[in-house]
Amino acid sequence: MTRGSIGGLFRHSRIFIGGFLAFFFLNILNSAYSTFLGMIKDELALTYTLSGALMSSYFVGYTMGQIPWGYLADRYGSRRAITLSIVGIASSTILFGLSRGIWQAIASRFLAGILGAGVFVPSVKMVSNWFSPGERGTALGLLSIGGSIGLIVASWMAPILALSLGWRTPITILGFLGILTSAAIWSTLRDRKEQADAAESSRGKEGFLKHGSFWILALTQFLRLGTFYTFIAWLPLLLQEEHGLSLLLAGTALSVFNLAGMASNPLGGLVSDRVGEKMVLLISFLALALDIILFARIRVQALIFVAVFILGWFINFVRSPSFTILPRIYGVEVAGHISGIHNTFASLGALSLPFFLGYVRDVTESYWMGWMTLSALLLLGSVTMLFLNTDSQLSK
Repeated sequence: MTRGSIGGLFRHSRIFIGGFLAFFFLNILNSAYSTFLGMIKDELALTYTLSGALMSSYFVGYTMGQIPWGYLADRYGSRRAITLSIVGIASSTILFGLSRGIWQAIASRFLAGILGAGVFVPSVKMVSNWFSPGERGTALGLLSIGGSIGLIVASWMAPILALSLGWRTPITILGFLGILTSAAIWSTLRDRKEQADAAESSRGKEGFLKHGSFWILALTQFLRLGTFYTFIAWLPLLLQEEHGLSLLLAGTALSVFNLAGMASNPLGGLVSDRVGEKMVLLISFLALALDIILFARIRVQALIFVAVFILGWFINFVRSPSFTILPRIYGVEVAGHISGIHNTFASLGALSLPFFLGYVRDVTESYWMGWMTLSALLLLGSVTMLFLNTDSQLSK
């Protein structure tokens, strides 16, 4: 971490605290249910395809919410957008805990997605407004630690509570805690008035759509978040069904996945500053493709945990570089706009890939073909990095 990054965090500590809390509760609220997906599946009598649909319904809403929340953040500020988003996803989580059928559950998860979409893109804008260019990658990576800690807390706390209380009570409790925490988020976050000329200069600049690099990076985002939520959604159930782990051990494995991400999120930004985002993305996707093949074949419990750690490390290692590369190629003045569009592609991946794995599991009665397809897609993502042009492109 650079001296400038540390100074920026001290200067804007209130912003960092509020953003950290928002990431923390967003990830608790959108992932806690996956640890006891087996309980939900049994109670609601779901097929694997319907289980995938339940998980994907969140990202239907999340995808639809990207552009509207970006507009609200531009018009009313990141502080309002982020706070209202946490209130929205927390309220929808309470409804999910009260649902009595699959369609009520799907509807509540859809609402959670569309209402919870107002954290990340407004946070990217907030970081850009408050931190200097030399601090933004580190700041975004450190905020992401809040999300990783949220995932770890959820993966440990949810199964422990579920064993004694069932799955509905923990979900409902978490929803109420999210609403209470939104007051702290509102009190710590602050907006900074943007420069009018920067806002004007970002309008009408849609020329980036014709550049191949834009679409290569869109594929990167699709694979990045799609793969991440495939792991988050399916790892606990897969480890129980195919590897014979208990509910608590499966939750422990998920926490290992998230512990790896807590360290690799900020380190990915720091390393990419030294060797370049392109190299980080290429190597990380290649490592993920190979590790998935190993993970699908090994049966030794200790090695399973090692493979899960590697999965968590590399899928989180690419998060900051996949966004910090955008202002370097297209300019800071349109970075927020392009980030919102690319996050929509990411949401489409999070919608499609978990559902695809569930569908393949139903058709083939095995996870194997789904994992091999995911590995092939990640290998494709690595190869496309060879064709990525990182030169400034808006002027071309």
